[in-house]
Amino acid sequence: MITSHAPSTSTSGAKQLLLVEDNPLFVEQICDAIEGLGSQWRVFDFSEGMAAQAMVLTSPRAFDLALIDLGLPDMSGIEVIRTCRERFPDMPIVVISVIAAEAAVLGAIQAGANGYILKDESIEEITEGIAQVLNGVYPLSPRLARYLFKRLASPPAEQSGRLDIKLTPREQETLQHLSQGYRYEQVAERMGVTLSTVQSNVRSLYRKLNVHSQVQAIAKARDNNLL
Repeated sequence: MITSHAPSTSTSGAKQLLLVEDNPLFVEQICDAIEGLGSQWRVFDFSEGMAAQAMVLTSPRAFDLALIDLGLPDMSGIEVIRTCRERFPDMPIVVISVIAAEAAVLGAIQAGANGYILKDESIEEITEGIAQVLNGVYPLSPRLARYLFKRLASPPAEQSGRLDIKLTPREQETLQHLSQGYRYEQVAERMGVTLSTVQSNVRSLYRKLNVHSQVQAIAKARDNNLL
């Protein structure tokens, strides 16, 4: 196991793993899981999204695997996923996160993630999921799979049935940030407003969309071409 922050131009030898995770204990667990797979790995681990993005944008070749958490301290992991996918269209990208919200799952997949593993699964299940990725099979935690199949089985609203919903620019911006997996505090920071302003925007969104949860708001917004 090699830990490094210097990209390699070599196409032989150790495989390269991009690990974007801010929990040191979980980083150790992932490294142990990777080491147990038998191959030699060079791990590029980052606790913040911006540093990971900089690495991806300057790396001379794609990583053999990217494991990305969504709840990073400086940005949503969805933005890192999007950067990875734009830079390396064929690179395997898997989310490993505690976030099980449907909106986050859909956002990650739409950004380019190939799989989604929840951190509360056993280390054996996580190791098996990583092994599946390396064999070209992209894993999805069972309870997330149940949601997605249910979601896909429900047809989107037809054009004629879409609602005429008018959102203010601030409401639209709030909705966009929430759909990318940001928490209210992070949305407030990115918009340069107070937490109470974000909460007020969310209440207004719920009223206009006639929903009672963030997941419902994002789903209805997508069905009505608001996202």
